[in-house]
Amino acid sequence: MARSMSASAFRQQLGPLALVQRPRKTSPETAARLQASADDGPTSLVQPGVILARMVLLAIETEDLDVAILPPMGSADELLVGRQPDCDLVIDHDSVSHRHAALRWDESTHRCSLKDFGSTNGTFVNIVTPITGEVVLSDGDIVSFGNVAFLFLLAETLHAKLMQAAGSIGPGPRK
Repeated sequence: MARSMSASAFRQQLGPLALVQRPRKTSPETAARLQASADDGPTSLVQPGVILARMVLLAIETEDLDVAILPPMGSADELLVGRQPDCDLVIDHDSVSHRHAALRWDESTHRCSLKDFGSTNGTFVNIVTPITGEVVLSDGDIVSFGNVAFLFLLAETLHAKLMQAAGSIGPGPRK
């Protein structure tokens, strides 16, 4: 998709930001357990070593990544993150609280902030101590909701990375 669009068209299609993660391989048994915990199960405890390992993989392995599809964001929209099906970004992992955190985009400053809702395992930016209050994210930050790590990218940065990767594969369609 990125190879056939300009950066501005890509941003218009995707929105101002993206959360990218390594795909998880889930067995049918694990998927059933995660679905049950999303409905009413308890949140499991975070494992700092798991967060660190996933952060390192995001930083060094840029192939085979999943982009979380987020609803378009307006000037001061808030996207809810959690395990519940009514969240804007549903993360089916038992280390994520039902209503874990929120992302807020401010179009006037082109900044995204992140706020934890007092989740069991916390929300981390670049694996420092759990955030308190609201923090502003920077392009390229690693954001972890419980044990689930994402790379936070502005749409333009993601477009550039995809174009760079496409260039190493070969030429795309010409217009």
